[in-house]
Amino acid sequence: MKYYFDDREPRKRWWILITAVIAVMAVIIVGGYIAWRALRQDVSTKEAAKPTQLPRMANLPPKKEAPKPVEPPYTPDAPLLEQVRAVMRKGIDPEDAVALAKSLPDKPERADAAFILWEYAAEAKLAEAALIVGRYFDPNYEGDVGTIIKDPEAAYDWYQAALSGGQLQAKNHLSDLRRWVEKEAAQGSVEARELLSSWQ
Repeated sequence: MKYYFDDREPRKRWWILITAVIAVMAVIIVGGYIAWRALRQDVSTKEAAKPTQLPRMANLPPKKEAPKPVEPPYTPDAPLLEQVRAVMRKGIDPEDAVALAKSLPDKPERADAAFILWEYAAEAKLAEAALIVGRYFDPNYEGDVGTIIKDPEAAYDWYQAALSGGQLQAKNHLSDLRRWVEKEAAQGSVEARELLSSWQ
């Protein structure tokens, strides 16, 4: 009986071995991925089930309600406002805007119409206008400011701009504003503390 040596047999065994190793590695990788996903999902479910720990209310500073917008006693297209907007669209010099703001007739929307002009002039670096815009935002100012919401930080910035432009009255307004801010900070206002920390 003759035995023939087939040299293809060892190669075939190697291919079977390599294929088996690749298959085992694929099973391990896929199985590991499935196990990892299941474990991850289980952990996230447990974390979601945990009650979230809120900060203790006693340690929180008193929360102030945001000021509610003032309801204007006029429609948004009131004649005086429309006239001012039309002038602004056509273009106006900052000095003429100041003169127009001073000459506006006494109507319910006068303060808001004037603010548009004052703010435009203040942004053009007119110190007088910056002082007036600061008063609009100043919580100490009790004059008519229309629907403009009080903002001590904005008031501070505009008063500083007015002072830099030579409006010495701004010093008094800044002193009054600082007293108001210090009082608010003492009562726990975070915003007031932040403004005080940056006060020059």
